[in-house]
Amino acid sequence: APAKKNVWDEFMKNPEKEINAIRTPPYHGDQGFIGRICQDAERWQNILPGRIISYKANIATPKMIGFNPELYDGTGNGKLPDGVSIVCFHGSPRPWNTALPWVPYFSLKNTIQSKVKQYKLSLR
Repeated sequence: APAKKNVWDEFMKNPEKEINAIRTPPYHGDQGFIGRICQDAERWQNILPGRIISYKANIATPKMIGFNPELYDGTGNGKLPDGVSIVCFHGSPRPWNTALPWVPYFSLKNTIQSKVKQYKLSLR
């Protein structure tokens, strides 16, 4: 609870400034703000190494929805690595827009649209 109070108190010093802050790293929204305030916080990625990964950094390839060359770490091959418990989908794409077989579908319409989009990307 003390950490929550610290974050709240810091935010309330000037909420308008924080809400209107730059949206690029390291200020990317609420997580950037909280990370700046709680710099000593443990990261789940460090607590459970190899079990929590990023879709953009560790899975997506150039022919996949959401590929970002700036985040890609060179290990992604489009498949879910063994031993992974959590895949973080930060920003876009949303998990249900990837058409990956291990992601539960959101709706039939969304699933079909995603599979068509992924197919078109794979043809490039």
